[in-house]
Amino acid sequence: MSEFSGLAGLLWAKTWRKGWGREAPPGAPWHSLIAHVWDSGHAGGWLWDHLLAQRVRGLLAADLDGREESARARLSWLAAEHDLGKATPPFAGLDVQRRAELVAAGLAVDLSVKGVLPHGWLSGRLIFQVLCDEGWDGEAAEFVALTLAGHHGVFPGVGWLDEGIKPKRRGTGVWKRVQAAVHDAAVLGSGAAPHLGAWDKSVPSVPAQLVQAGAVTLADWLASNEHLFPYEGRLPEGYLETSASRVGRAGEVMGVRAVWTPEQDSARMGAQALYRSRFGIKTPRAAQEVVYDLACSVGGPGLMVIEAPMGEGKTEAALAAAEVLAARLGANGVFFGLPTQATANQIFGRVLKWLKLQGADTTVALAHGKAARQEDYRALLHATVGVDECGAGAVASKWILGRYRSLLAPVVVATVDQLLLAGLASRYVSVRMLGLAGKIVVLDEVHAYDAYMSGLLQGVLAWLGACGVPVVLLSATLPAQQRTQLVQAYAGRQVEVEDSAAYPRLTWVEAPDLAGDGALPRVLAAESDRGLPVKVEMLPEPNVITVVDRAKELLAGGGCLLVIRNTVARAQELAGQLREALGEDAVTLMHARFTVADRRRLETDLVTDFGPEGTRPMPHVVVATQVAEQSLDVSFDALITDLCPIDLLFQRIGRMHRHPASDRPQLLNQARVVVTGYQPALDAPPETPGGSRTVYGDHLLWRTAAVLLDRTVLELPAAIPDLVNRVYGTGTLGPNSWQARLAVAVQEDEAKRERMKDQANQVALRNPREVESLAELHRDAPLSGDDDENTPQVQALVRLGKPSLEVILLRAGASEDMAVPVSQGADAPVPLDQLPDAEGVEVVLDQAIRLPSWSEKLTAAAQEAAFTPEAWKVSAWLSSVRVLLLPADGQPLRLGGLCLTYCPQDGLTAV
Repeated sequence: MSEFSGLAGLLWAKTWRKGWGREAPPGAPWHSLIAHVWDSGHAGGWLWDHLLAQRVRGLLAADLDGREESARARLSWLAAEHDLGKATPPFAGLDVQRRAELVAAGLAVDLSVKGVLPHGWLSGRLIFQVLCDEGWDGEAAEFVALTLAGHHGVFPGVGWLDEGIKPKRRGTGVWKRVQAAVHDAAVLGSGAAPHLGAWDKSVPSVPAQLVQAGAVTLADWLASNEHLFPYEGRLPEGYLETSASRVGRAGEVMGVRAVWTPEQDSARMGAQALYRSRFGIKTPRAAQEVVYDLACSVGGPGLMVIEAPMGEGKTEAALAAAEVLAARLGANGVFFGLPTQATANQIFGRVLKWLKLQGADTTVALAHGKAARQEDYRALLHATVGVDECGAGAVASKWILGRYRSLLAPVVVATVDQLLLAGLASRYVSVRMLGLAGKIVVLDEVHAYDAYMSGLLQGVLAWLGACGVPVVLLSATLPAQQRTQLVQAYAGRQVEVEDSAAYPRLTWVEAPDLAGDGALPRVLAAESDRGLPVKVEMLPEPNVITVVDRAKELLAGGGCLLVIRNTVARAQELAGQLREALGEDAVTLMHARFTVADRRRLETDLVTDFGPEGTRPMPHVVVATQVAEQSLDVSFDALITDLCPIDLLFQRIGRMHRHPASDRPQLLNQARVVVTGYQPALDAPPETPGGSRTVYGDHLLWRTAAVLLDRTVLELPAAIPDLVNRVYGTGTLGPNSWQARLAVAVQEDEAKRERMKDQANQVALRNPREVESLAELHRDAPLSGDDDENTPQVQALVRLGKPSLEVILLRAGASEDMAVPVSQGADAPVPLDQLPDAEGVEVVLDQAIRLPSWSEKLTAAAQEAAFTPEAWKVSAWLSSVRVLLLPADGQPLRLGGLCLTYCPQDGLTAV
């Protein structure tokens, strides 16, 4: 090892950060480049042994004829080589103290070169030249170079190898010998020497390259962690062995106790035994059995689309499929994506129970902007169980909470945003794809996405299919065109999908092979033993009192009523009127414009009162927006809803008669839905409120109204596929007098969808079938990687719209130095002139709320009015929050031409 303790041993990889550009204090810690090379190589090997699923290992070994030992050595070697660019004069001279030692030893550091090339980019250029000099094929050498060049999350573009490098930047003379020593150290430390001859002409598929690049980045993160690899200064004797022993604590540092290990016998125990042991279901429904049987029979990864009625047990079926597919196909994790934070929070609890009944001992993550405020997840984050303690069930990891890391947990429950981010041309997309590559991906409510989000989803599905990731999609039903688009995106080719009238229905298509081929999709039918005739009433709404009167009539004998309005303002107005008519305690309002604390309380109360074991307070009305529309396991006796697209109407109906109830009033013994939120128009389609048109557009609202005309009963589930296909199809609907307006609406809708698809294409990764190397990954310049995935800027890229501002909403206190929380039950004042204690920090974070995004004036005015208290800027939790103060006297806050008020019952009102 003495050959690495000379000049090369003086090079540094990590150093006292504040020392850059000025004299470091005596004894400031630093870590040699050779040590970091070995740390990184060992971290890459550890990832292969302990984190990468068998499916991922197979993907990375495919170009090496499946030789996993060789593929492991290559990953370790790529990780070890990633910082070769730090063995250059400009980088070595960044640290004043290290520079002086290098110059004294005879390594000239010329600082006359202006600017510093990214060391990752230099790593790629240096290794490309080294490999070409060693006789490597150019394409194979560029694959290695791109992997190194992109280890900070962004790959260089086409033509990057043609860019010149000044000799002073690259290093000449003795610098070349030092670079060769670093390269030799990487080969030695990774055990690559016996395999190099097999790699010189081998190039993985681009999806495999992307996943492998993510693993190299993760290895660098681990190697840079001072808790795992403390700074050693000059390279110590015997450090290669020291590094190898330290990497064993990587799982502890990451907070990943173990990957998820599915029950290997799950495919042999039978549907009844699996559903009974995991979910307490004594007799699975027909659709659940078909899902299980299909998962047991497939020969490889693929896309499974489950379409079944609301309340049919699709969640349990998807988890059963995930367990069987993982056991049979070599996956070691699950991603479960939901449309909203509320639905993700509820499913998180169900997933924890599922893991517990398996006896799973693994790390879980809840991934969305307010995940750390969810009670179950927060309890796991603050638990004291060590990562080395076996058999303690699910744990959470604070390390996983870091930027770009959420998908690295073995089991992830998240909003769909986290999945869509893996399809954006953004920084560290390779790490996100690595996080998904070894999992079974489950996505619920896929019908609910607009054209923009659907475009992003199709892009992600293309990459998941190319990586061989099994995917399960759930929906009450899909329009035929949308189903075909999803299947074709995953399969990577044009395929015909049978538009079977069967319902419930399963569609299966295999992941593409290396040639992009695969078998034709399969469609399987299932029976539904649940029939629900739903009375339908169309109720024009000249004013809100019309709805209030109908609600009173429905609740004349008691019962639980759900009312869904299409906008927050309409929900707030109706809730106020209902409270006057029925009493304060008989009405609950729920929408997205509450503080974190109040929304958590409302979500908990909703499940407690109306969930599977709900207390069912009667009479009671829950007035909600779309937050109650999807995936929530709640049940009401009747529904009043604003007019909405037919598939979403069925979702709303799915919150009725979901659970048996012995105390259901006779008047509501048959499920009934009242569709309102419109007014008839003379010889024209109905008029709808502006907010409804903004959210859904005229086209689908009018076609939905057309299929509901003169209909008194909906026979569910039989009516679902037919009506959805009619509304989303091209056939004529409605009276002749509507057709001229409908024709215009169709054109406007198609134009809007095309614009949204184009916008999705502008920010999405290129399709894997369109690219031949990682240099072609981005359509144009990659998106900025400076923002966290939870910032408004990034969220606006996932859910198309104007960025919204999140603030900590407080009320001004008795003095300028104090403020008061606005959430229910949070009465203790919050200091603004000093850092709150630990309990106070929790209270502050619970006052977070997102302001409406529809008013640019409000957003601009709020950005100017909001502030971060100076004393809070030293806190990791509070340093970036923005406080917005409401007046102490309860009067409205005037901002951007609007008046803002807040109360725990109504949430934020902006008028």
